[in-house]
Amino acid sequence: MLKYHTSKSVVTVQCEFRAKDSPKDKIFRAWYKQFTETWCLCKQKSSGRPLTSENDVEQVRASFLHSPKKSTGTAAKELSMSKPTVWRVLRKRLVFKPYPIQMVQQLSDEEHRRRLDFCLQLQDLMSSDDHFLGKVQFSNEAKFHVSGAVNRRNVRI
Repeated sequence: MLKYHTSKSVVTVQCEFRAKDSPKDKIFRAWYKQFTETWCLCKQKSSGRPLTSENDVEQVRASFLHSPKKSTGTAAKELSMSKPTVWRVLRKRLVFKPYPIQMVQQLSDEEHRRRLDFCLQLQDLMSSDDHFLGKVQFSNEAKFHVSGAVNRRNVRI
């Protein structure tokens, strides 16, 4: 900067670099201007990504509360926003988490009756034996193999 300040010639400073890829004159002038204004050639804080307005966040919230199964692409088209913006609002501002929807069988009336009978039977056993729960082994029906494979058919969210 001192060389440019004294000579006011970009060519002179470029010769000092002695390289083919020395900075262009526009860059030298920008550096000089920054140095004279701030006394530093440090990188200034950039403005970064513009913040999403509270109005946009509320629009995304209302859209997904109205129809939670909607895709981010569909919401982006409806709200005239980009998909990454909708995704970022859902994940970071609203703290919504995506999950895969899994179909599970519907229980019939007979299965409800059998479950109720089982609960009543367990209550009778617990009232007659104080140590009954200590004798019961609970399982979630997941099967683990020596090879490390896991039966995921019964895994639910």
